[in-house]
Amino acid sequence: KEIKLLNVSSLFAMMRKLFWNNVQVLLLLLRLAHAATRNCPPVGDGPIVLPHNTTDRIMYSPSNRLCLITKIRGDGQQQVIPVARSYDGNGWYPTAGGLGEQVSIAKQISSRNRADVYLPLLADGESYHLTSHDLSERSAPLSDRDMASRFLEQATFGPTSQGIDELLDENSVINASAFPLWVRDQIENQDPTFHRKLFRENTATQIRTNYRPGLQLHPCKEKSIWRNYAFGYMDRFLYMELSGEGPYTISVYGHPRTTVDAFELENGNVLTAGSYEICKRTSAGLNARLEVKVGGSCEGVLGGNPPVYFPSGEEISTVLEVPTSENFLPLDAIIGEPRDYVQNGVELTDPSCEAISEADFTPVFVKFDNGEWLIHDNRLAVQDNTVENPLSDGGGKDALTSGVMQCSNVPKTFLNSHSCKVSKELSACGTFQFQGSGSFSLDAVAIQDLFRLTKKYVYAIDGLRPDVSPCELGVTSRWELINDEACENDLDDSSNQRIKMRMERSSDRNTFLKDVYVKGGCDVASTTPNPEIMDDGVKIKLTNGECWQHVHKNHLDVFDMTYWTKRDTHPGNKVAADAGRPNPIKKFAQNGDAFLLYPDWHPMSRWDDHKELFQKIGRLGDEIAFQDLPNYMRIETVAENFGIVGTSPSGEGVLVCGSPNEVANDLTLNRELSFSLRKNHNDKETDQLQRQKKQVWATIVLSAKDQLRQKFTWALSQILALTPLQIDSVIETEPYLSYYDIFVRNAFGSYLDILREVSYSPMMSEMLTFLRSKSTAYVWETERTHVFADENFAREIMQLFSVGTTLLNMDGTPKLDATTNLPIETYSNDEIESLARAWTGFDRQRIRGNIEDYYEVNRVDPMKIIADWRDFFPKINMIGGYIGDGVKLCSDAQEQEFLKKGAKYRLLGSSTMPELHKEFDFDQIESPQRQLVLDVSSPLYSKLCSAADGECSFPAEVELSNNFDCTTVECAANSVRIVKVGEMFYEYMKEPCVEPLFYNNAKTIKSLNNLALCGNPTMTHASEACCEGDYGASRKCNYLGERLTYDGAIARCGEYNQDLCPSLVDGLDPVSCQDECCQDNQDYFWSNESCTLKVKIDSEGKVAVVHLPGDQYDVPSHVQQQDTMNFFRVNWPNGDSSYPSPSNNCGDGACELVDDQCVCGISVQEGKKFYKDRNVKRKSIEVLIRDHLYIGSHDPATFGPGVYATPLTLSNGVTVHHKNATTVGYTTDTIFELTYHGETRFYRNVESSVTILSASGGVTSWSFRNPPHFMSLSRPERLDAYYETEEVLKHYFHHPNTAPFLAVRLIQRFGISNPSPPYVEAVARAFVNGVYEWNDDETGEPITFGLSKYGDLAATSAAIILDSEARSPLLELDPSFGSLKEPVLKLIGFMRSMEYANDEGKEIVPLKGVNNKIGQMAHDIPSVFSFFLSEYSPSGPIKSSSLVSPEAMVYTAPNVIGLLNGMFSLIKWGLSDCEYGFGPDKDWTRGCHRYSEGNYIKSWGRPMFEPYSLTDANAAIDELATLLTGGRLSQERRDIIALAYASKTDASAALRLAQQLILASPEYHSTNLNNLNGEQRVFQEFTKPQRKAQEVQESTSYKTVIYLMLRGGCDSYSLLVPHSQCHGKEMYNEYKEIRGELALNKTDLLEIDDLSHSQICDKFGLHPKFTALRDIYEAGDAVLFANTGHTYEDFQDKNERPSRDPMHSFAHNLQQTRVQRVDPFEEVLGTGVLGRMADVVNMNGMLSNSFSIADSAVVLENTLGQSKKQVTVSSDGVMKPFNPRPSTPDMWNLIEELNGATDTTTSGVFGEEWSSTLLQSVKENEDLINALANAQTTVNFPATDIGDRLKVLSRVIKSHTDRGVERDVFSVSQGGYDTHSNNLASIEILFQELNEALLAFKDEMVEQNEWDNVVLVSASDFARTLTPNSKNGADHAWGGNYFAIGGALNGTRIFGEYPHDLTDDGPLVIGRGRTLPTLSWDSVWHGVAEWFGITAEDDLDTVIPNRQEFEHELLFRGDLFE
Repeated sequence: KEIKLLNVSSLFAMMRKLFWNNVQVLLLLLRLAHAATRNCPPVGDGPIVLPHNTTDRIMYSPSNRLCLITKIRGDGQQQVIPVARSYDGNGWYPTAGGLGEQVSIAKQISSRNRADVYLPLLADGESYHLTSHDLSERSAPLSDRDMASRFLEQATFGPTSQGIDELLDENSVINASAFPLWVRDQIENQDPTFHRKLFRENTATQIRTNYRPGLQLHPCKEKSIWRNYAFGYMDRFLYMELSGEGPYTISVYGHPRTTVDAFELENGNVLTAGSYEICKRTSAGLNARLEVKVGGSCEGVLGGNPPVYFPSGEEISTVLEVPTSENFLPLDAIIGEPRDYVQNGVELTDPSCEAISEADFTPVFVKFDNGEWLIHDNRLAVQDNTVENPLSDGGGKDALTSGVMQCSNVPKTFLNSHSCKVSKELSACGTFQFQGSGSFSLDAVAIQDLFRLTKKYVYAIDGLRPDVSPCELGVTSRWELINDEACENDLDDSSNQRIKMRMERSSDRNTFLKDVYVKGGCDVASTTPNPEIMDDGVKIKLTNGECWQHVHKNHLDVFDMTYWTKRDTHPGNKVAADAGRPNPIKKFAQNGDAFLLYPDWHPMSRWDDHKELFQKIGRLGDEIAFQDLPNYMRIETVAENFGIVGTSPSGEGVLVCGSPNEVANDLTLNRELSFSLRKNHNDKETDQLQRQKKQVWATIVLSAKDQLRQKFTWALSQILALTPLQIDSVIETEPYLSYYDIFVRNAFGSYLDILREVSYSPMMSEMLTFLRSKSTAYVWETERTHVFADENFAREIMQLFSVGTTLLNMDGTPKLDATTNLPIETYSNDEIESLARAWTGFDRQRIRGNIEDYYEVNRVDPMKIIADWRDFFPKINMIGGYIGDGVKLCSDAQEQEFLKKGAKYRLLGSSTMPELHKEFDFDQIESPQRQLVLDVSSPLYSKLCSAADGECSFPAEVELSNNFDCTTVECAANSVRIVKVGEMFYEYMKEPCVEPLFYNNAKTIKSLNNLALCGNPTMTHASEACCEGDYGASRKCNYLGERLTYDGAIARCGEYNQDLCPSLVDGLDPVSCQDECCQDNQDYFWSNESCTLKVKIDSEGKVAVVHLPGDQYDVPSHVQQQDTMNFFRVNWPNGDSSYPSPSNNCGDGACELVDDQCVCGISVQEGKKFYKDRNVKRKSIEVLIRDHLYIGSHDPATFGPGVYATPLTLSNGVTVHHKNATTVGYTTDTIFELTYHGETRFYRNVESSVTILSASGGVTSWSFRNPPHFMSLSRPERLDAYYETEEVLKHYFHHPNTAPFLAVRLIQRFGISNPSPPYVEAVARAFVNGVYEWNDDETGEPITFGLSKYGDLAATSAAIILDSEARSPLLELDPSFGSLKEPVLKLIGFMRSMEYANDEGKEIVPLKGVNNKIGQMAHDIPSVFSFFLSEYSPSGPIKSSSLVSPEAMVYTAPNVIGLLNGMFSLIKWGLSDCEYGFGPDKDWTRGCHRYSEGNYIKSWGRPMFEPYSLTDANAAIDELATLLTGGRLSQERRDIIALAYASKTDASAALRLAQQLILASPEYHSTNLNNLNGEQRVFQEFTKPQRKAQEVQESTSYKTVIYLMLRGGCDSYSLLVPHSQCHGKEMYNEYKEIRGELALNKTDLLEIDDLSHSQICDKFGLHPKFTALRDIYEAGDAVLFANTGHTYEDFQDKNERPSRDPMHSFAHNLQQTRVQRVDPFEEVLGTGVLGRMADVVNMNGMLSNSFSIADSAVVLENTLGQSKKQVTVSSDGVMKPFNPRPSTPDMWNLIEELNGATDTTTSGVFGEEWSSTLLQSVKENEDLINALANAQTTVNFPATDIGDRLKVLSRVIKSHTDRGVERDVFSVSQGGYDTHSNNLASIEILFQELNEALLAFKDEMVEQNEWDNVVLVSASDFARTLTPNSKNGADHAWGGNYFAIGGALNGTRIFGEYPHDLTDDGPLVIGRGRTLPTLSWDSVWHGVAEWFGITAEDDLDTVIPNRQEFEHELLFRGDLFE
């Protein structure tokens, strides 16, 4: 820094101050040195009370001892709050949680075993205690077996006796290294168990026709399946025909199945000849149940399923003669199922076999000499097509055979590209590859072709009537060319000219339709449309005389209308079908018509209501890019039909690739699993198909040997969560298991690989809606609408999958802002918006064979990227730079880089079509000039050939390890794309590189269609077009697609004595240009014309690039000055407000004001960044990368010897390379070599900035760094999109937050909810360093885990499991340590420990309904946030201890009762459906009530464990305690259970009882100790004897408040829309312009008045589906809240927005919590606003209850002891009794005793949470069963989820008199509002369901006479953006519009302030239409609380703690209520 001169006196004063400061420091150090050092007290002694607000020096704990510092609160029940701990001789550290973060461990003096601990100030009644503990305090001693069980409980899915034995030595002692050696064996030696593999192996899908996934297994093939009974599952719902007069022949589809003498029913009736439907309950198996429909009802057939039998055999066509049955093994010999037989060992040789085709499904029989018959059971055969062993022909032969099955060759991706092989089969088929700009004209013929080829009903829609004026503001209007010479209209001249100008400037290339965007609309006088003009269609006459008429915006749009053809969609379809008439939608296409005429009698609202259901293809007459077709239409037959250049190679030379774990099925294995197949042609019920993935998971985790991998996989699957609720694939199995296997495959690999696979997963893209997301530029170019990239995935991959929302230290504690002392955000919404653009362009791979695809899409293979859909522009990152920083510039490419070290090549096989580069529509596909043909003498040829035994082996991927010399043609080529090696082809993959967006000396590059751009002369942006003078344009390329730099193009033309062509208006000259290069005529060509680059700056300082090549050219819209909206953030050095903007007259005239934006001239400045070594070595490597070095470089070694001098390594680890020895000092050629996170990177010593020029061309003070971008603006290529995606993933991966963020999340999933900072840091460092060492104290030898690579998960997992905090049993003595167990881990753990086994022959564990019963199950994750939030803290001891307990989120009464009921059932009846068990019904004819416990006839499997001694109660209990609780079960509880055990005379019954009692104990459900204090647990009873139910009934004081949470972020600007009578502007027009495709039509809105007259408009509109809400509002019983949201303080302008208001309020979990708490500073810790209201009224004498419907709710959380804890009621209102058939009469008494009161100072808070939750749940469940028994509704509620919830809520309200309460508070929710895609259609459905439910609720309340006593308030996480994204969705925003209903409301009013300006310039809009809320939730709830009876000021302060911040906007009871 600059040093200023000081005068002598100033210098003296400074020295004096420094001296005294040092003296003070010395004195402080002396005081500390002499301060008393405290020791931990002896174990058993009382606590030492520590001073507060001071620093204390405290010794470390002794060995084998735990020392704790806790804060003790004495308010009522004593509370113990963790502060700090030291254990086993380790140092002191703060515990996790809010209080621990305030503790300062000032100094660790490890040599003296002491630390200086600062303890913060205490409140009255609080104290700090220092205590000591050791294992002697355990009531039950800890054995080595217990230690082993405890380890396995964490590291596996549950300990087993065998697993414990394996950890012990021969003396039953644990060796110190036993645990790390076990971990190493798990990581290194246990093969992964893949879920997809197990599923595919065990499928045996019955089929009756072939499908795309595969063919039937040929009857004569080995392992074909046969049966001896007539009917299988696939025959259900078909018709059997009885023919003859006895005996009868039974046929299906005309094919005989068997003959019977008679066909008698169980009811005694005998059937005669006729046709009978086979019913659903028909079972497979000889004599199994068979039902047929007779007279409308299903009747059983006597004798059941008949055997296959034919007296003569003449009745059937194909009988294979097989003398004996010796090769037909009954499957009971293999898998225990006697009903079927497998052809085992050999293939059948009957001559008839050759005549049988896999495509023929005519029944085939065999007859044995003994007269026995079998029929072939058609089963789907899937093939082995793995990465390691792909199908040799890619499935070509099968595809040809079936005519249905598609080629199974897997698209090449990062998963398989290294192992693809060249096929030698003539039948080989390749994957269809499309590249380039292939398109076709969407005319009537094309529409019919699409129908013919895809079987989809594609139509151009005609007959739609215009319903909006072309003058409406912001509307993109459609115009049709008509023949009308007069062409008159009634518009005023100004409007006429404005529309005419826009139409004449339109770049729309459709010849008879134009979509025109009239920004600003017409004049004000014309904005109110004339209905007659709208109906007739306004006409505009252009200068050229053409007449264009305004038409409906969807007129002649082409849609796939297939959805509208189904029976239950279009109303006329069912009518027509029932009447035998043609389908009214199908008939047009079937008759050859391409048009569908919209009936003139249908209202236009009908079209608007349903159009979102139809897939839009384009406009009639458009040129449609093949890649823009829906996925299911982008198939080879369509491409061939339209002449699209693509390749689907076949025959020898095709490259075949496989997919991970795509194995063949084995029909001799378990046969319970099936592929889901289209048209319900499968042999499983939908419910069973949905269960399959869960059953596969359960089967594996129960028995797999790779337990640690599976446990770590389970943890990862909850972090990178996939929910089926957001995927349109409910019954498929394989896609889910393929996704899950990402974690199995990479559990011990790199987290980067996981991020990559998850990001490319088609399942994830569908769930988080970035599938087919397109860039702003592409959508504008193709659809003329302004949209933005979908932000969904961009947000969640940062928030949940990598970095989290706040910056963390390495130990997981938050980094705090020095000014505000608040956590620092990791990213802002700017980064989300920017990085969302990096997730554009992704699309599914083509449909193929051999995989499950019920929904006709490929959800298995990693996605591809469509380059044209990709956003081309720079993207800011999270550290102040850009994606692409550190990547080398493309202009720095070395000559012949394709021969340099590191050059990569990828095998194409015999195909010449590039896969990663742009390919144009060349006519001659096999032209030799498409590739560079290598000479056999070339070193590159030898490398690629990789000859073995004289033949090329053609490796799939090749990377050059050193520089190669060029030979022959290589020397003339500067770059290549495809090279030919013998008969094979390789694609060159250039290294990643970036381009600067701005550059000097730009030249115009032109195309033959008159498009022009600016080209960077140093880049290969264009090709050469050479001329002699002004004529004869020709090409001189080395290969097709070659591009050159500007100088290279000049030189190329110069070789032929020609110059660059001055003009290409006439195209390439056919005479002069006869070379094959001339086929490449769709590229850009260099010219010598200059081109001007400018920057366009919006009001927020974001910039876009503008190209100005000249007025004579058309400029692509993405860089066109007028059209471009491709803005991105830059960092203005002088602050975000220092840039040219409209507010400062565009820099005081330096720039031009264009459409409210500034367009400025620019100049690029470049220079060196560093000048001396000292400037570099003073900075850390991380700081250099983040703040200084941005431009990457080549490895200096690639320049060859002698180019760079010997490098110099600086003290900070940076290596400096100077160019040759003669260079003095630093230059722009200097290269810095840095190693960060184990990765070596090279950087140039260059900085580049963009300076704004003044109007005169001078330099101004405004500048910004020149941003890099990957995608070429002239030829975007897929390879660059992949490279950019990889850089984005690396940015997440290498972010400093990723390691600690993941460490916390992973540790929590391994059973420690509140890991300490040292533990988090140890795991994070293992992640960063890629290695973890466990040191054996006995041998001194370390055991090492990991490959020393950043992000190594083997090291990470070992650190989690082996860290001392995970292993030390001392920590179980800390009440804050451990966790509640995950519910499903408790179930699976019990099944493993108790040695669950399926019945003989069953492999798959048939669990059913687990998630519905316990709240958790694999593949049932409810949202991207998984089952529970990592930060969740339930009210009570856990919350007051500043701890979190994520699992407590699902510990609701229904789940707790469901868990124990199901596990008790498992013990008593095995896995069955008995008494709410977890199994399916095994035999519906026999009810469970028939069987006492211990009878397993209904079970599918059961626990098989027996203790070593069944007769020794104590020994048996100890053994169970070891297995089920890791030895934690207290001695008191062991004694209780042992007494109960001994009371049973039957040992097996005693064991079952003991198992159940342990399952009810808190030690089973938590991982810390829990000690009874000998007293019964007492719940505070909130009852008053004087307030009897009768008195409450007679009182009129009952009131209830209902919180309706619209989960996901409701698009509430579709709820409330400005309509008319607005003040100063037409707000609806502004709304329409901003919302675009999301806007509701004005004519559809339900008009309402605002009687307050305080809004911008007096009339608003409700969504058209909210008819009931409209009626309630107009009746005066509803109010609306405008622009409402959570905020910290009052502000009315974005410039006033406080810095403490966090941007991550746009995160679902955080914002849902905030809007429910309404306590931003947590002044009433851990409570919700309704919970506090219940507390206050209850403490004031009005009894209150809190109820959540279906889910626990934050809004109801209360202060322990002040009111009843919330009760969760199931949404169906069915309350299941607890343990309906107990094993002993006093079982409930035993359970109460086991969960009695505990010693809060020594017992774990998590066990306490279980016990209190269990007892309260059972009690309240019983009370509710009684209360609801007589509380039935009288109004019919809709059968929807929200309808069910409001119905049960209404029943609870009705029961309030029986419950004796005066106040109720409720929480109810409706999900599905996270509408990132298909917003309008989704919102319409949700609003309609909500509207119907609200109407029923209101009517029911009126019936109950409670309408005036009820108020329901709606809320949501946040609103959604006003602007749409490219998925027709909206993204996260802030302020929104909500409603309240109730009879007491002072209705017909809108409170708050609807924004007056919805544009980005509006004072409340912060980008993309996100509005800052001006009405806080504090204000709303203030008025509601007063109505509820809370009026005292101190009570209101309790309910609304932050209300003083909003004193000027608070709503009062008199405002809201009458």
